[in-house]
Amino acid sequence: MKKLLLLLCAGCIAQVALSQTIVLDSAANYEGKTVTVCAKVQGAKLMDGEKKTVYLNFGKPYPNHTFTVVIFGKDFANFSYAPAEFLKDKTVCITGTIKIYKDKPEMIITKESEIKIQ
Repeated sequence: MKKLLLLLCAGCIAQVALSQTIVLDSAANYEGKTVTVCAKVQGAKLMDGEKKTVYLNFGKPYPNHTFTVVIFGKDFANFSYAPAEFLKDKTVCITGTIKIYKDKPEMIITKESEIKIQ
């Protein structure tokens, strides 16, 4: 019984750690960690080429953005809407793992459930 309670508590603590909401400007400090970032989408761009990709920029419009969310074309089917059009200028909370690309923090998401519209 004691082990079960301890395991349950550990699971609850892990869930809280996974859903930590951070301030947009501090995202670079969380590289490799799964967090939630809430902010207004300042710019959205669909790169239409061989490898379609959506870029959602936060903080400021590109190229002065402070954080980017990337959605690759292979994952578009996991969305009930076109992310570049639908999310532009909306305030959203995005949960995922932070990585650094070209000295800026970004998050690659693969499904609609990782984005919550505020």
